[in-house]
Amino acid sequence: MRGVKIGLSKLRLHVCKYALVAALGVIMSAVYAESEIAAEDLPPWLQPDLLVHMVAMDLNEAQKIEFREALTECLRGLQQVVRREIQRGGVDIPKRIKRGTNRQYKNFDLRMRASLSDPQLVSWASYLAGLKVAMTQSAR
Repeated sequence: MRGVKIGLSKLRLHVCKYALVAALGVIMSAVYAESEIAAEDLPPWLQPDLLVHMVAMDLNEAQKIEFREALTECLRGLQQVVRREIQRGGVDIPKRIKRGTNRQYKNFDLRMRASLSDPQLVSWASYLAGLKVAMTQSAR
């Protein structure tokens, strides 16, 4: 009976050692991954100069949800515009893409303006202008 107790305690000791090593490995990889994130690694809509405007908007919870949904819809719409116009082919593809992207940005702007208060609109306009520039630069 005593041998069984010693065997179980050794087993527990080994399990604890392996769990500790695994936990340290996860922590170290998280620290390493966090230290490797640079502004160039972020998507265009999360660039630091745009985040400043997002924070300045001071969105409440409902507005954050609306912003997230509207941004997702806009980004999907931008992808669809480009894909659709390239598949269509023909002449003036860049012109049609520009019209379609402007339409997506306009819809995004109208949707957000409906949920923002007057003081938030200044930061919103700065964010939207910066988003257009960032997305154009990332497309090139």
